[in-house]
Amino acid sequence: MENGHGKYWRWLALVVLLAGANVWLFNKSFLASAADKLPRINLNMLSAGSFVVQNSVPILDRDGTSSFNETRNILVLGRSGGRHIAPDLTDTIAVVHLNGPLKKTRVISIPRDLAVKTSLGTVKINSLYLAGSRQSEIEGLKMIKNKTEEVTGLAIDSFLLFDLATVQKVIDDIGGLNVYVKNDINDTRFPADNGGYETFRLEKGLRYLDGETALKFVRTRNSARGDFDRTERQQEVLKAIKGKILSLNPVWDFPKLWGIFRTVQKNIRTDLTLGDVKNIWSLVKNLDLEKIETLSLNPESGLVAPGKIGLAYVLFATPKQYDYSEIKEAVSIFLTSDD
Repeated sequence: MENGHGKYWRWLALVVLLAGANVWLFNKSFLASAADKLPRINLNMLSAGSFVVQNSVPILDRDGTSSFNETRNILVLGRSGGRHIAPDLTDTIAVVHLNGPLKKTRVISIPRDLAVKTSLGTVKINSLYLAGSRQSEIEGLKMIKNKTEEVTGLAIDSFLLFDLATVQKVIDDIGGLNVYVKNDINDTRFPADNGGYETFRLEKGLRYLDGETALKFVRTRNSARGDFDRTERQQEVLKAIKGKILSLNPVWDFPKLWGIFRTVQKNIRTDLTLGDVKNIWSLVKNLDLEKIETLSLNPESGLVAPGKIGLAYVLFATPKQYDYSEIKEAVSIFLTSDD
């Protein structure tokens, strides 16, 4: 079992950062008294009420600030969005476990290629939202939520769905990023929106990146250390976004902040209320991102193994293909260690 730093929490951290900026904009502007504006989906009809958020009164610290004092599991889904050939495949799937009393955040990263059995047959888990959404968005969320609970043994309390097109738009809204590129990049097989390939080149050194280039920079796998380098690039972009957003002046930079707010409002789907986000932000805003623990369900963990369904590459649970007892045990140990 590998409790390393997975790549998916970085996108989660970015989403929380954007939501936090949303809250900050409300607090620092004339919109402070506005009603909850985050885009929400009423999922009260779902079985077991797992998507119903209990809006408790926030607990106040001695300095009068609100604190997050709950334990919550949030299903974070990232889709390609935009003009991609399969915009609704959720290639990022993670359960974020927030432990307010212990002030800890842990992430369980679920591979997009995990093979699961459904009423539609055996499919990759990243296709469940797409399949269910053909009936309704609620059905799509219900399908992947239920299967995630089955795989991990965790009850999902809330969800957050975002797409990479949102990240691109936010980067453009803040005027792009200055990022240091450690090595030349010459990726001749970068995935194109039409399902083919294109060439992505970037010279080493300090570079200005617009939203489209920044996303290519973090997505390319063309480097000596593969996903390790990709993880470092994601971290660099995340730090640059965080620094730029937090440096904005709520008065002079109001147009940029308003643009971020509108982008988040339109493109991030969640059943978290603005109050929920504020309380969660109080827990995660001062976390050292490098210290967030991640359990990645990859072949190196021994919890899944490569296989094929027809010609398609998949990952099967071990030791039995659709028996998730080993994964559930690993998740339980991971979340309770050092408590």
